[in-house]
Amino acid sequence: MSNCCKPKIGVLLYSNNGLRKSGAGTPDGTYEERMKRPEQLTLSALGEFADTVSAGIVYNRADLDRAMALFMSERVDGVYVQYLSWAPDALWMRFERDMPELPVLFASVVPERIPFENTFSANDSVAANTVRGLVGSLQASGSIARMDRPMAETVLGTLDEVMARAKPFFAAAHVRAKLKDAVVVHYARHHEVMWSTYVDGFSLFRYVGPEMKVLANATVRREMDNVSDGDVASAVAELKSRYSVMDDVDEDKLAASVRASLAVDRCAASMGADYVVMNDLDNVMHRELGLRPGFLPCPGGHGIAATPEGDVGAGTAAYILRLLSGRPAQVVEPGYINPETGLVDVGHGGPNDYTDPEAKVVIAKDTRLLNADVKYPGAAFAWQVLAPGVKTLLHLSQGEGGYKMAFTIAEAQDVDFFHASFCHGRLKMLTGTASEVFSRLLAFGTTQHYAIVSGDFRAELRDFAKIMGFKWTEA
Repeated sequence: MSNCCKPKIGVLLYSNNGLRKSGAGTPDGTYEERMKRPEQLTLSALGEFADTVSAGIVYNRADLDRAMALFMSERVDGVYVQYLSWAPDALWMRFERDMPELPVLFASVVPERIPFENTFSANDSVAANTVRGLVGSLQASGSIARMDRPMAETVLGTLDEVMARAKPFFAAAHVRAKLKDAVVVHYARHHEVMWSTYVDGFSLFRYVGPEMKVLANATVRREMDNVSDGDVASAVAELKSRYSVMDDVDEDKLAASVRASLAVDRCAASMGADYVVMNDLDNVMHRELGLRPGFLPCPGGHGIAATPEGDVGAGTAAYILRLLSGRPAQVVEPGYINPETGLVDVGHGGPNDYTDPEAKVVIAKDTRLLNADVKYPGAAFAWQVLAPGVKTLLHLSQGEGGYKMAFTIAEAQDVDFFHASFCHGRLKMLTGTASEVFSRLLAFGTTQHYAIVSGDFRAELRDFAKIMGFKWTEA
């Protein structure tokens, strides 16, 4: 997943058509020739973290029309705009009016150096015109304010400073684009114990992007009969090669859990799923499958991860963090603050992505269904302790008239297994005491579910929340 969040950026660089041939015969060449250096510097800098789409420098309306057509045909995630020097703003205003809505970062770059001392010579006069991007940017800022185009941001600084701003902005733009193409499979229904956590499929599609499809238990049960014993044995062997198996795990129940996981994976893949949100509390699922599937993603499958308790908002938050980080993300509930240490224990039963190579994982029996009246009580699952290090926690849920987000960071401690049948860990909050952080979250009004991933992605999430128009808070 390391390249899963490499954005595709349209690059729109403006220069002055009336000055193109000025400087002919001078030591440093024409204005048009000199513009190639800042063009290549910008493309090279953006290329460090993105795939760039450029039709060349925009000098006239034909150039602009060609660039906009290219951006649309290439389905860019967003557009980077820069005035390389002063230029009329008519072409910029036309872009603002005519380009379909998508994230736009308008940059004014401070020159790397001023290549003249005075403008007494023709050569230096042209040189002066090549660095007057601030004039063009300021002129263009008037129409930025008047057009009030959504998802548009401005930035001024050196090229390095501008790129530091562009990287999280376009990472967020890429997540927005991926969400619009995403499919979430909801398996199989909501549960009456937590109505406040659930989202409406229409609102998810409208405000966030993913299309929600529903997977029935009966469909999974039929698919289990189609999973061959050889496929199950191969997946079990792969799991055992990666993880140790606890002594009390029943081999038949391990095979049944793998079979059910492969069935869910295949059903979800046939529906075009990017991720699965499973209502693992569903008694109908427990009865029909005889367990709750314990290995998603599953060896031999399509790499589709699942999250618990039917919370599509939380599952989508985990998908967002996977896109940003390129790493497995999980869904947890903050359980309690230890009054002596100030640390917070978090965890969640049910399906979670267990494939982080830095996490502690063993194959264990599911004690939450150990005494249930099902065919495979205590069937095996991947029992996980979160990898130590800095983590981003992200909440996403349906709010009034749209969606709301909350996020913070914490440091996961290096601990051993302590919470049976839960994907779990112990966190030190990094933006205040645990009481301060969760007081802010309580006041904002989240539900109990948070996606969590290794790394600090607050900059990207700030941009993402603004681009998406979400109500948000950083705790």
